[in-house]
Amino acid sequence: MNNVVHLKDDKFWSLLRRIKIDDAWRSSIYSECKLAYYRQRPLDENKKISDASFVLNWEQEPAAIFFGAVVELNKMSELVFYEAPCILIEKKFGLTTRAKKKFLCEFDKILDQANGNVWYRDYFINGNASFLTNYLLKKGAVATPVFSKVIDLCLDEASLWKGIRKSYSSLVNNGLKEMSPKILTNDNITQQHMEKFRELHRCVSGRETRSIESWQRQFESIQNNEAFVVFGDLDGDLVTAGYFSYSEMNCIYGSSASRRDMFHKPLFHSIMWTAILHAKKIGCKWFEVGEQNFKNHPSDNPPTKKNINISGFKAGFGGNSKFYLDIKIGADNINHTNRVDTLVINN
Repeated sequence: MNNVVHLKDDKFWSLLRRIKIDDAWRSSIYSECKLAYYRQRPLDENKKISDASFVLNWEQEPAAIFFGAVVELNKMSELVFYEAPCILIEKKFGLTTRAKKKFLCEFDKILDQANGNVWYRDYFINGNASFLTNYLLKKGAVATPVFSKVIDLCLDEASLWKGIRKSYSSLVNNGLKEMSPKILTNDNITQQHMEKFRELHRCVSGRETRSIESWQRQFESIQNNEAFVVFGDLDGDLVTAGYFSYSEMNCIYGSSASRRDMFHKPLFHSIMWTAILHAKKIGCKWFEVGEQNFKNHPSDNPPTKKNINISGFKAGFGGNSKFYLDIKIGADNINHTNRVDTLVINN
């Protein structure tokens, strides 16, 4: 039986776990708990949300999964993944023409609800554009390459260490010695830990940047073995912390906060290194350090000096620059990027 299974259906997540995909790098943010987190943020901003994720079940097997939602504010509707781009996960050996036609028929229904405005991300698995990318380009979409630093965790620890920028070696070692970073997972984290992280986040930014509910969603991700945090203490006080989400395959650096008054110390270097090694230990094959910004890219909206400096910091942990395509239609090509919670990074 060929059918479409929507997010509200109890079978949705079980079908996701059954889909046969390859080992290529892709973001880890598209999961049940992370969905709840990304959904929380636009709700806090009083946006109207209509979940649009669905599974194409073809010949009694999940063949493709679309993650997205129609988000509306002030009568402006967009097809996004709440505040991140939509994605498509295809089965390993591709789809038949009939299956693609069925998928696109369902997709068009959703696109109509968003008045044709869409932000979709193609990870170019094995160097190939998805059939959805080709479809959107034919409809007039604009494709923009985006770069991210990704570390191959199949390398041994010695090789990973060699990939670190030479000037970082002593900074990592000093941080490990002074702070003895602590990894917090489902086994040992408490609500009080997340409250300490939230308080550090608030003190660093000078204000409450997001709701308590969004912090609760992150806590639930850790409880569900979809994320972990790393704390760094000095003299009993939390001075730096990082949040990292992961899937069976990949780990991605999500957010962090570090004390501004301690920039003379290498606070976050050892936190990032500890997270990289932990991701390798739990079986992840890729570690995404984060988006890479360049002086004149994109040319129509070049990054700030601060963003370039943060990008340079991330690049110091090694890895290769992977690229993906952001495919956008309408709403001035949806002129925003997915949020990065990183507040302060010690460069």
